[in-house]
Amino acid sequence: MSGLVLVTGAAGLLGRFVVRELLAQGYRVRGLDRRAGEADIEWHVGDVTSPDLVARAIAGTDAVLHIAAVPNIWSGDGQTIMRVNVLGTYTVFEAAEAAGVRRAVFCSSDSVAGYTVREGRMLPPLYAPVDLDHPLQATDPYAVSKILGEDLAHAYALRGMAVISLRTVFVAYPEMEGEIVARAKDPANYRGPMVGGPSAAGGGPLHHHIDPRDLARAFRLALQMPLEAGGFERFYLSAQVTLSPEPTLDRLRRLHGDAVKIRAPDVYAKQPFAPLYDLTHAAERLGFTAEYDQRHLLAGPTI
Repeated sequence: MSGLVLVTGAAGLLGRFVVRELLAQGYRVRGLDRRAGEADIEWHVGDVTSPDLVARAIAGTDAVLHIAAVPNIWSGDGQTIMRVNVLGTYTVFEAAEAAGVRRAVFCSSDSVAGYTVREGRMLPPLYAPVDLDHPLQATDPYAVSKILGEDLAHAYALRGMAVISLRTVFVAYPEMEGEIVARAKDPANYRGPMVGGPSAAGGGPLHHHIDPRDLARAFRLALQMPLEAGGFERFYLSAQVTLSPEPTLDRLRRLHGDAVKIRAPDVYAKQPFAPLYDLTHAAERLGFTAEYDQRHLLAGPTI
């Protein structure tokens, strides 16, 4: 598809990459955020939970990429996370339906599976690779907000919109390189942010990550993917390797013994640092395979 696309959170760390990708591919882009970004596009400035603002921003658009959110549990308390992430998602989808928008892409998170944040009484996965049939075991406010966001997105698909939910892992922005290096130097004692990054190096116990250029391309592919009205699809997205200092199966066994059933050992035999998540659905249906990874940072900065 082509046309005018609204990107919520367009001035943020991820939004700027998505806007750049869409503009490079010939899309017309409109941005909504709490501040105007640097891109030369039309900006609507304010809170994503404001119905009037969102309605104005979405009027006349063909699709919406809903990225605006409190991005993790360290960026706000539970009340703030629920207000922005859940009410904001409802506000966007309600306005999109009223405006006749045919397609929406929701920025979800791998945290819905429940294996991301220790502070949230994190639970280990039942099996690996984790696929779309794996139970959602979220226990922290951010992860729960993303499950509720997916439920809202699905509801509007049932009402006739075509909706894609992208479950992304920790995004390794350029601003995060110092934190990734600091964690690699002393993984057991790392408590970020330690070197000026916008947050701690994330990705859960296995140190998952994805490059923002890859994730921006996934959003663009979600706009273009054939999907009938009323369709709803979900995808786990990650780089093809983790940033873990240990191979994936070794780390899972050290942390959880034999509690995690390994359903496809050949995946980890071929690539010992393969992520926890099953990426075959994204490759086959979305046409997405990550091109970048940041494992080179584990060796530390070069002179």
